[in-house]
Amino acid sequence: MEIYKQISRNKRNTFFFFLLFFVLIIGVVFAISYLVSPESTYFFLILAFILTVTGAFYSYYNSDKMVLKMTGARPVDKKREPYLYHTIEGVAIAAGIPTPKAYVIETDIPNAFATGRNPENGAVAVTRGLLDLLNREELEGVIAHEMAHIKNYDILFATIAVVMAGTIVFMTAIVRRMLFWGGGRSRGGKNQNPILFIVGLLAVIFAPIAASMAQMAISRNREYLADATAAEMIGYPRGLSSALLKLESHNNPKKAAEDGWANEATAGLFIVNPLVKGKKVKNLFSTHPPITERVKSLEKM
Repeated sequence: MEIYKQISRNKRNTFFFFLLFFVLIIGVVFAISYLVSPESTYFFLILAFILTVTGAFYSYYNSDKMVLKMTGARPVDKKREPYLYHTIEGVAIAAGIPTPKAYVIETDIPNAFATGRNPENGAVAVTRGLLDLLNREELEGVIAHEMAHIKNYDILFATIAVVMAGTIVFMTAIVRRMLFWGGGRSRGGKNQNPILFIVGLLAVIFAPIAASMAQMAISRNREYLADATAAEMIGYPRGLSSALLKLESHNNPKKAAEDGWANEATAGLFIVNPLVKGKKVKNLFSTHPPITERVKSLEKM
C-alpha cells in the first residue's frame, strides 16, 4: 500500500510543478510586455507559444537519439550482450511493456539511464562498470528503475520540463538585454505604475531561478516515483537499494566529466547523478534525492 501512496504523491507533485511552469511563463510574458511596451504583449505571447511548442515537438521525437549520442552509448543485441539483454527482456515482461533497446557505455563507472518518448520507443543504457559490479538481483533492480521511467512516461515529462524552463530563461534573457540597451525607457514616464514596474523586474530576475528549481524538483520526484514503481514491478526492493549504495560508493564525478559521457545536460537522466558524490543534504537545485533517503524509502516498502 505504501508503494501506491508514494506513486500517487509523486504524480500529484509532478502535476503541481508543471502548473508552476505555466504560471511562470504567463508572469514572464506579462513582465516583458509591461517593461518594454504594452503593444508587445501579443507578440511575446505568440513567441512563447511558438518556442514552447516547437521545442517540445522537436525534443519529443529526437531527444533519445541526442542523449544516446551525447553519452557515447552504443547499441547491443542478444548475441553481443546476452546477460544484459535477457535481464532487460525479463524485467520488460514483468513491467508489461515492449522490450526496450539495449545500449552500453564503455566506462568502468557504474550507472544507467533510460530514454524514449514512450514504451514502444524505449531504450535502456548501462555502463560497463554497472555490469561488472552488480549481481543479478541488483542489476534487475536498476533495470526495473529505468524501465519504470519508460512505463511512467517520465522521459516525456522531463523533456517538456526542460523545454519550458529553457523558454523562460530565453525570454527573460531577451528582456534583460532590451532593458540594458534602453528598450524599456519609453515606459519610464510619470504614468508608469511603480508597483507593477517592480513586480515586472522581480519576475524577470527570479523566474529563471524558480524555473530551474521546479525542473530539479520534477527530476527528484521522478527518481522517487521510479524507485517505487521498480519495487512494485519486481517485488524485491532490496536489490535496488543495495545497487544504489554500490553506485554511490563507486561514483567518480571527476572521471565521468573527463571521459565526456556525463555533463550538466544529461546528469539528471542517470539513476545516480554522475557529477555529484556523497551529497546527503537536500538541495533545491539537486537533480536527485540523497541516496540515503531513497534507500530508506525503499526499505519501508
